[in-house]
This record gives sequence, structure tokens and C-alpha cells, in this order.
Amino acid sequence: MSFSRHKKGSSGAGGTWALRAPIHKRTQKANLHVFKGEKYCTKCLRTVKKSLQSQTKSETISQTPPVSV
Repeated sequence: MSFSRHKKGSSGAGGTWALRAPIHKRTQKANLHVFKGEKYCTKCLRTVKKSLQSQTKSETISQTPPVSV
């Protein structure tokens, strides 16, 4: 995905050409993070961490011995 950047300014002597900038496209990159040796985007990382938390909660509940009264 790409979008255009600022091309011309509007202040200073010479009008719009005084602050001219090179015209080029900027590509948008995903915000990647390394988690347990894998690269995840921010959205995927949240879902992975949520699923891991729910798994650990269920494991701790199943590992606790029943309380006898």
C-alpha cells in the first residue's frame, strides 16, 4: 500500500517552489514484532497472546486438585 507525501510548501519567498520536495511514493509497512521466534503484526500478536493466556488459565484450573470438605 502506498500514499503520496507532501510535495510543495506555501510559505517563504518564491511561492510554492521555495519549499519544493522530491515527489515520490511512500510504502506503508506492517508494524512487526518478534514473539517466541516468530514475526507478528500488532493485530495478530494480540490474538496470539490472548489465546496463550486462555490456554494457561485453563491448564492452571485443570491442574489444581479438588478441595475436599
